[in-house]
Amino acid sequence: MPEDLTPGLFDNFLPDSEDILDEPELLEMFARRVEEMMKGDLDLLLSSLYRLDVEEHKIQCALRSPDVPATYGIAKLIIDRQKEKIMTRKKYGARMNKGDWEGL
Repeated sequence: MPEDLTPGLFDNFLPDSEDILDEPELLEMFARRVEEMMKGDLDLLLSSLYRLDVEEHKIQCALRSPDVPATYGIAKLIIDRQKEKIMTRKKYGARMNKGDWEGL
């Protein structure tokens, strides 16, 4: 299992098909799963957010937002954090491939 996927958070909620999802669909699926976890296993959700390295102050803002339901706010934070990780890996992975760190 990839290191970014916390066991329990994403189990059995993505579709079985190989179809690529667009971001609104992904947001909807994450929001449903976040809602399930908020109702059934809040501790697992919070520990998963910690392991995914979602900043606590952002979680607090999502929970208090008067405009966006908390489930969607948290789902968006998860997606945004994963995007950040992908961009960081691309940025620094390219440098590593060019040998910038050789000899250290």
